[in-house]
Amino acid sequence: MRTIRSYSSQLPLRLYCRGIEIGQLTLDGPVREGSPLEIPIDRLPRVPLPAELRLATGPDADDLVAPWRIDSAAAALSLLGPPDTRAEDLRLDHGVLRGTGREARNGLLDPVLYARINGTGARMVTVEPPIALPEGGCAFRFAVPIHPTDLTESGLSVVVMLVGQEAPVGSFAWSRQGVDDAERRLAALESRVRQAEQDAAAAQMNLQASLQRQAALQQERIDAFIAAAATLLLDRLAAVPGREPDALRALLATAGPVQAGDPLPDLTVRRLSVPPEAALFGTGWHRAEHYPSGDFRWMGQRGLLLNPAPDRPVASVTLEICHLYRADSPAVSAEFDDAAATVAMSAQGNGAFKVRLTHPSGEPQPLQVLRIASLTGGSPAEGGNTGDQRHLSFAVSRVVFEYAD
Repeated sequence: MRTIRSYSSQLPLRLYCRGIEIGQLTLDGPVREGSPLEIPIDRLPRVPLPAELRLATGPDADDLVAPWRIDSAAAALSLLGPPDTRAEDLRLDHGVLRGTGREARNGLLDPVLYARINGTGARMVTVEPPIALPEGGCAFRFAVPIHPTDLTESGLSVVVMLVGQEAPVGSFAWSRQGVDDAERRLAALESRVRQAEQDAAAAQMNLQASLQRQAALQQERIDAFIAAAATLLLDRLAAVPGREPDALRALLATAGPVQAGDPLPDLTVRRLSVPPEAALFGTGWHRAEHYPSGDFRWMGQRGLLLNPAPDRPVASVTLEICHLYRADSPAVSAEFDDAAATVAMSAQGNGAFKVRLTHPSGEPQPLQVLRIASLTGGSPAEGGNTGDQRHLSFAVSRVVFEYAD
């Protein structure tokens, strides 16, 4: 909020950003001090930040109000609204889909692109630093690698998306001549089969690793029990020389009933918390990690999460994210069984976020499996600083299921 001083000149009011005019307002009459004014902003040029917005009658004239300071590119979204970026000259060049993105108004845009190949999955897009356009806004070049396995019998389909923009930036399609509806349905079926094969392979690897961990833990517990039992038995027998049978019978009498398994959660409560070590984390999740600062579990590019009470309608599922890999904020999509979920994100400070997922209908619905996908992430081994080959996107410290009353 700024207060303008009295102004009676016939000159229009102009808004400047580093000397570049970005909007103006022609007055019908004098302006009294403190009167509200609405000045439309046509564009924001690409200038170094921080920058200031000045209100004056000319580039060298005195400011009519105190300048507005812009510290980050996020301020452009509140001034201009969502971006409207379009791709130009999309072309396939030696196995790489290249193109140029153009944003006519928001020159401060920091684009994050991803591509959907044949309607499934998400692949990150390499984006060069944007350059300023003379008329305002910015332009940038991008590239998407196309793998040989992306080419199917029915062709290739690539849709380029911008994080924060609902409409696609651009699309590219290649198909054989004479493709009919049956072949299009076959292409969609091939994509779903390929996705199912990838999920099955990942599930098999996850199951095998889990069995190996359980077998090693079981053997470790057996060895520890044998050692402790042998030590206790020898100590008891050595304490009563000559009466070893009586000592052995007394030792066996002290044994209590066998207790096995972890306590089951209360499935009747309205809010049910799932810790990182729970067995409800399915395919796509890495092993839970335990540290003095807290426990968490990393997710790969995609992950499955089972509902602990599948017979109760779910109002929402909240992911409490404590770590991100190669991202400033999470970019998450999810499906309630086969329905695309509504995603709402809130920052909690210290790099933590809460992502609340709800059914698109807005009403509590039964849920068997929650499918989660992340548009950001990568492998630590790609940077060359570590040998960790895992794909990491974000880590959760807790997942909260909220059920209907």
